[in-house]
Amino acid sequence: MANHPALKTLERTRMAIRANALGEAYALAEAAHRMLEQIPGAPPQALVASSYYGYLHGTIGGHPREALEICRQAAHAVFWEPRVFEFLARLELLVGTRSRALGAVERGLQLSASDRELNALRKSLGMRQPPPVSFLHRGHPVNVVLGKIRHRMQTGPVRTSA
Repeated sequence: MANHPALKTLERTRMAIRANALGEAYALAEAAHRMLEQIPGAPPQALVASSYYGYLHGTIGGHPREALEICRQAAHAVFWEPRVFEFLARLELLVGTRSRALGAVERGLQLSASDRELNALRKSLGMRQPPPVSFLHRGHPVNVVLGKIRHRMQTGPVRTSA
């Protein structure tokens, strides 16, 4: 059913976010999420509403761990939508799982390499250099020492005031 009420509510959620009315967006996203649970026949694209709800529930609602599971389920269900991976990445960062956040960003960029939000998020995460000795794990003492030396060589000598 192409005119499922969750679709209209999702569009209103997006408009509220653009207007920076985040409290309203949170309430609308929650309503859309509940509609998906209670009203059968939602088209697949309507499942994006769960991602919006999860993101807002974690950030505005203050329940990041609960919201993270909602966003993970949405990313599994709506695997073709880059926005769900942006929201998932932002929540992963909020709970401190940077590597999972990076994975979500990379997955979203596979879907839409030119996505502005995902590219900005990717840039903010930075890129780790490969370990100096590739066959040893990153935390091996040899890699730790060589990595520190490499970092010092790249940033220049430390200057002290005399």
